[in-house]
Amino acid sequence: MLTPNPAPHRVLTTGRTMMALAALGMVVSTLVAYPLAERFSLGVQIAGHLALPVSAAFFKLGYVVRLAAHHALGNLQAG
Repeated sequence: MLTPNPAPHRVLTTGRTMMALAALGMVVSTLVAYPLAERFSLGVQIAGHLALPVSAAFFKLGYVVRLAAHHALGNLQAG
């Protein structure tokens, strides 16, 4: 008898966690780079500007990981 593979569930959790952390990173970097910029040094503002597309890339990667986990679980309707 085949036992279910717990790996897709772990991958799904990893993808969701990656998306949540990346979304938090995008919010923080947007706040640092734009509305609260006058409170931070130029170096921190530059880091905020650079972190925004990096966070977006990790969000997209997390989404792909989540989709792959749904596919492995047989949930082909996930989007």
